[in-house]
Amino acid sequence: MNLGKRLTVMRLVTGLSTMAMLAFYSTSNDTNSTNGMSFSSWRQEQHVERQVLVSPLEVTNDIAVSSDTPKKYGAKEFGSMLPESYRQNNYCEIDSKDHNMQCRQVLGQSALKSKPHWHFFGDSQMATMVLMLSTHHYPYEVTIKKGEAIPTGRCELGKYFNMRMSDVWRQPDEKRLQGPVVYGKDNPFCSDMNGWGPYKIGDGKRSLEFLNVEFAQDVEIQTATTTTTQEAAALYLKNDNKEDHVCVVNAGLHDQAVPKSPDVPQDQFVNNVKSYLKLLDSVCGNLVWVGITEVRELDPTRFPQRNAISLKWNKEVYSMIASTFPNNSFIIDVWDESVAAPFKGAQNIHYTRHYYDKFATLFASLV
Repeated sequence: MNLGKRLTVMRLVTGLSTMAMLAFYSTSNDTNSTNGMSFSSWRQEQHVERQVLVSPLEVTNDIAVSSDTPKKYGAKEFGSMLPESYRQNNYCEIDSKDHNMQCRQVLGQSALKSKPHWHFFGDSQMATMVLMLSTHHYPYEVTIKKGEAIPTGRCELGKYFNMRMSDVWRQPDEKRLQGPVVYGKDNPFCSDMNGWGPYKIGDGKRSLEFLNVEFAQDVEIQTATTTTTQEAAALYLKNDNKEDHVCVVNAGLHDQAVPKSPDVPQDQFVNNVKSYLKLLDSVCGNLVWVGITEVRELDPTRFPQRNAISLKWNKEVYSMIASTFPNNSFIIDVWDESVAAPFKGAQNIHYTRHYYDKFATLFASLV
């Protein structure tokens, strides 16, 4: 979603001589500070502002695909490959046409229902959905706010964690499929992803939090005691009762932008996700993995994400999660819904507001 941001194209240098480019959002400094106003006033102002900012653009090149159309990629069969019990009780596919009823039933009858603290990790797609949830669908009064959803810079996460950063920042290891790859690689302790920052809302007893962690493994945030952003996030979330906490996680599209080394193991992404979720398993009683979405597959010299890779990673990650975290994990598959969703303008990854808004209503029924 645009949300008042201008599109910035940033270049990636691969091991080849080709210049690959990723499309990210950069944000204008159009977000008012809460200084001098009550949070309720801020929330009301943000609600009105978002109504304007997220309105669909008038474009002529949106690709509208009905969910009734035959799937472009053949039978995906993610669910059928999972163990029967897990598929019945821990896996669902969103479908806005029936108000995500399958996911509401599967997840609504699970241990997730009404857990007090929800933490969302991901890129701009997750950020857009959480913004819809926090500004339009969060069912509780908000009296406490920390951070900014749309900050003016890219280097907020380390400050938000309030940890002492490492004296020496080491470069990412491409052999381990580590980010960052663009801005964050040249600016220590900063994020590749622009336009989104960490924030939390709540009332002291309940909370909803977004952390801008766009890779399955990256070294953007290195502290005195941790070497990856994922380790730092788990340390930040350390608590006395993990059963009160739910971690909702997505990664994959930014990971595909990491320059490919011939020495990268075929299962490196899956291993990175496994390590990531094991860290979060120590602080969250339940884990929710959100699958990778379809992309438009524009010019590969500019946009490295490929649907064949996303489908492969979805299948492998789903299988790993079901076997490694069989009792406390859930998988929300979004592939078919993303195939049916219209892209936002000429963008490669992002969809129009409807996709994120309908997804947000699912979590509103759970928190």
